[in-house]
Amino acid sequence: MGVRVLMTMAFTTMFAMSAAAALLPVILRNGQAHVTSSALEREVGIVIKKLPGRAEFVACGAEGCAALKSVLTEGDTLLVPVDGLNAALNLSSKFDEGRLHVALVPAPREAPGSTGLARVGSIAPNLRLTQLDGTSISLDGLRGQRVLINSWASW
Repeated sequence: MGVRVLMTMAFTTMFAMSAAAALLPVILRNGQAHVTSSALEREVGIVIKKLPGRAEFVACGAEGCAALKSVLTEGDTLLVPVDGLNAALNLSSKFDEGRLHVALVPAPREAPGSTGLARVGSIAPNLRLTQLDGTSISLDGLRGQRVLINSWASW
């Protein structure tokens, strides 16, 4: 392989890594690093939603939604703590030298079978079910709505 090919491969790899992990501006509050919900949605595709009728928030990413322990509000701006986001969506954060920007990257997955079961009050895992009329429905399409799942079997 020539030097030109190696340099092209290195540049392509670096570009792919930087595109996958966008740098988000960090806002410090109470000694904790936060990012705005608008930057999360625009740069990373993570949406922060307020649960209807409650003062609780969830973070929804490519892998699903998870409850956030705390979110600060400053006017119309939602500030999400980086540590809480990491814990909720299984991410790890890479700060720049001055801790002015952070990149959120997926953390290594745990071994299968080591994840906990869904608990009362936790966010339900996504389910895709077939309705009686044969159409498919998933819980992701119903996020933010109250859902009752009545499951039974006869044999």
